[in-house]
Amino acid sequence: MSGKISRRAFVGTAAAGLAAGKGLAQVSSASILGKLTPRGKRRIIYVSDPSSIAISYLPDPTTEKDLRSWVDDLAEARVDTFIQEAYTQGWTTYWRGERHEYDARPQHRRFLPLLNAGVQPLAVLIDQSHRRGIEFLAGVRINDNHGHVSVQQGVGAGARFLTSNPQWLLKEAPPGAYYKLSTPLDFTFAEVRNYVFSVVEEMVRLFDLDGIELCFRDHGYFPPGKGPENQPRMTELVRRVRDLLTQQSTVKKKKLVLGARVYQTLSECRDQGLDVPEWIAGGLLDYVAPNDVIYSDFNAPYDAFTELARAAPDCRMYPAILPWTSVRSRRRLAGQPISLDQQRALAQNFYGAGADGISFYNHMVPNDWAPFYPEMLHDFPELRDPERVARGRRHYVFEPLWAGATGFGPDRTSTGAVKADKIVLERKAPQPGRYRFRICEDIKRVRRASLLFRAFHMTPKDQCAVRINGSAIPADAIRRSNSERRLDMKAPVDPTSRTHAGEPLVPDVPGVFCTFRFELKAPPVLYGDNWLEVALTATDPAAEGRVVIDEIEVLVLP
Repeated sequence: MSGKISRRAFVGTAAAGLAAGKGLAQVSSASILGKLTPRGKRRIIYVSDPSSIAISYLPDPTTEKDLRSWVDDLAEARVDTFIQEAYTQGWTTYWRGERHEYDARPQHRRFLPLLNAGVQPLAVLIDQSHRRGIEFLAGVRINDNHGHVSVQQGVGAGARFLTSNPQWLLKEAPPGAYYKLSTPLDFTFAEVRNYVFSVVEEMVRLFDLDGIELCFRDHGYFPPGKGPENQPRMTELVRRVRDLLTQQSTVKKKKLVLGARVYQTLSECRDQGLDVPEWIAGGLLDYVAPNDVIYSDFNAPYDAFTELARAAPDCRMYPAILPWTSVRSRRRLAGQPISLDQQRALAQNFYGAGADGISFYNHMVPNDWAPFYPEMLHDFPELRDPERVARGRRHYVFEPLWAGATGFGPDRTSTGAVKADKIVLERKAPQPGRYRFRICEDIKRVRRASLLFRAFHMTPKDQCAVRINGSAIPADAIRRSNSERRLDMKAPVDPTSRTHAGEPLVPDVPGVFCTFRFELKAPPVLYGDNWLEVALTATDPAAEGRVVIDEIEVLVLP
């Protein structure tokens, strides 16, 4: 693999990226927004998790025809790279080998007739993908956080390698009930790293793969607080996989790709023991795919990853679109997935941050909402093309991704990062608050753009002043509503949090609120990162509590 550069060359970009990653409200120090175009021909990566398609789409029993038809659906949606995650919880999925256990969960029994007849479902997917011109990678979940689900299903927390070797499991976890639901392996131990490598090695030797994606989206890999010091251990595993693929590239007479799905920020990666700058600098990765573990973030500083990837010409960057925008909206809307307008806005920001394409992760999970699967795939052809994205309406939704969630600690995701950006205005000592929002838009070139924000706990008697990037928005240009209709349904019960963790429901709406909206103009609006500033100018003497602004939306009409 070509394109290796020295570690020293990465110091500046890595440091800037880590600084941006420490808090999602920070701005990358050396902006590259809007200055880059996608590289290569891979635009859409589609990741199928171990079980969702099996549960919600493939029939029981599944036939070879069903598998080929599924790949045809992906080809018609113009997917470039198809990734079937084929290892999780110590089990193999979609294939069975001599060295490792096949997934015991009920949803994977639908493949047993094929397997017993000597047909590997994974081989069928690979063959049909190649027939249709799709690159095929096997996904490897380095850990997985679904042990409680398989226990409920009566098959244990995972393969015997996990359940029979408690000495190799993480014995400590940060405070939070959700950490107790899984049985993650501790990658401090060489035996654990060797086991995962052996799975990759068997797959690469058995199947005509085009590469491997290592999926890092779990609760942890090392004891709490020990991630940074253990980065060399995980890097050693990644390097072994890279060396294996390089060796097998010679045998198979084609280049085998190695990608890594990682956390949303470089600081989260580092804290979990993932030295992503080193992986890129050392030429170990062909692409990196950053994302939150379940929610799409319009504000994510993915340009920090771009800076690293662009310094290594052989490494691409594919941030992910996921089904929802926040815990709050997922509950409020009963799991309804994000709209095409919202997906366009995400893609606009991804391409603006220098992405080479888009990856879709957990795309099929909300399959109980029309237009269902596979019709829901057919937004992909539009989203793969930056010019088509720019021709469609775009709806940016800035929400606190994990606000209200308590399973990993208040407002925290599994990495320990707080993801609940907001403006908080005190009534007794009013000071303005600021909120960064990213829109990779040239406002001068669109028909109209507008912004709205909701100020919770604000009453009709409260008054405020609004600025964008330091410029005042005239009061007569702002429309205010004290009675916006919002879904006020009770948040649906989450069986996982209620039954297993004993956590309270995530609240639907944080309280009484006022909605403000106004048209955006350039200036003061900039391409990329902008600042909304709000200050209380008069307060309701009968009101109590702080005013909180954590829902901001921007609608762009091309």
